[in-house]
Amino acid sequence: MTDSSTTAAVPTLTDVAFPSDEVTECPFPFYAALRHEAPVFRDPAGSGYFISRRKDIMFVLQHPEIFSNQGYRKDARLVDDPREIIGLKDADLASCPIQTPYNMSMSDPPEHTIKRRAAGDLVSRHRLEQAEPMMIEIANELIDEFIDDGQVEFRRQFAAPMALLTICQLAGFPAKDRDRFLSWVMGSAHGRLYMDDSGVSALRDDAADQMEYCRQLILERQAEPRDDFMSAWVKESVERDGGLNMPYLVSELRLFLVAGNETTQRLITNTMMLLLQNPEAMARIRADRSLVPAALEESLRIEAPTQWVSRLCVADTEVGGVPIPAGSFVLMLFGSANRDENWDHPDTFDIDRPDLQKYHLGFGGGLHRCIGAPIARLEARVSLNGVLDRMTNIRLGPHTAEDLRNDSLQKRVPRTLPLLFDPA
Repeated sequence: MTDSSTTAAVPTLTDVAFPSDEVTECPFPFYAALRHEAPVFRDPAGSGYFISRRKDIMFVLQHPEIFSNQGYRKDARLVDDPREIIGLKDADLASCPIQTPYNMSMSDPPEHTIKRRAAGDLVSRHRLEQAEPMMIEIANELIDEFIDDGQVEFRRQFAAPMALLTICQLAGFPAKDRDRFLSWVMGSAHGRLYMDDSGVSALRDDAADQMEYCRQLILERQAEPRDDFMSAWVKESVERDGGLNMPYLVSELRLFLVAGNETTQRLITNTMMLLLQNPEAMARIRADRSLVPAALEESLRIEAPTQWVSRLCVADTEVGGVPIPAGSFVLMLFGSANRDENWDHPDTFDIDRPDLQKYHLGFGGGLHRCIGAPIARLEARVSLNGVLDRMTNIRLGPHTAEDLRNDSLQKRVPRTLPLLFDPA
């Protein structure tokens, strides 16, 4: 087991600037300084508060009436409004229980409850049982494309298309459009809090294409339903709402595609990187595949694919004894909570930890705990087993430090992961 932290001593907040290239590449010393000096810390450069301990983050997650997911009420950059971007009009549906044009990730109860329930069949036990053979087939087809080469850029050639093709099959997106999906710039609303205007513009440049694509799919499924999740979801939405609530449907369908792709590819890539850094764990998993789920949970803990998400405080309150006024953003640092004092040797990759799935925040928590977590877990398990079945002597290929850099404040994953291997 190795220590994935880059420093032995806890730095002080004066030693680390945020945001910075240093923190983007390795945020863990910054998190440690926050936990030791100011677990609820007001960002002097903005109106946000960093919350770094698990117990304080759980307080925020458990009080959605105080901490809203409708961050666009304060910062309009956080959402792409389909009414504005592709000229959709609000549906004339007076009795529709959904009145906001945004997906479930930007919603509060009661709308959030309705939207989440509507998406529930995507992760039903029946659908996942049917999906596993499909996932195995996709994994093997992707490996077939590079197995004879003895090398692969693991993220681009395996993890990314594995995640994308899986959500296409599960939700009903046409797999033939894979290259189009992969070309789109993806990004979450939360991450925009620390993006400059050029970064937000880059995300919005593709938004019109993404939204119009989703609009056309919705119309097609309404006109010619198929035996897939998307057709059933559109049908049930129309029956519930009394017609097509297109602004909401476009936003939600776009979320299925983005969320079903990004988090899982980061989980698969990060897990492989951790196993390369911990060869004894790699050897144990090769010998005993029942350890694969534990390795994935520890990967979610120590390298949370989404390092933080935000909430908008809508009433004056306190967190950890620190007053937080209404109108402030709070950033829940999941990546910090997963390494706080509740864990033994928190900076060490240890696949023998008890109750990992119960306590880590790799998929968030509370009402907005990632609805796709069961898909991601199954897909990552199938992926890792497929790779171990067909590749031996896996090792890092030629690379530079820049190749392995993490370049996102929020989304934890190396830019590339070049591997060499021997075909099994």
